[in-house]
Amino acid sequence: MSSVRCPICQRIMDPRGPKEWPDKPFCSKRCRMVDLGRWLGGTYRIDTPLAKEDLETELAHSSEPAVPSADPHREEA
Repeated sequence: MSSVRCPICQRIMDPRGPKEWPDKPFCSKRCRMVDLGRWLGGTYRIDTPLAKEDLETELAHSSEPAVPSADPHREEA
């Protein structure tokens, strides 16, 4: 088996089953929480702006309205 590195602290780990590595792909709960904090803090982000054509295509293929109240046939309670 090949070794795997934790994406946060770069610790080398042996890839095993879920009992030996419950926080996969991180080496520990601490590294998992550091990663979550980076996502929530905005450190990780997708910088490519969404093109108008992509949004129109996505909306055209969606069977449900983006917002429940946008459904003209919806009855209010």
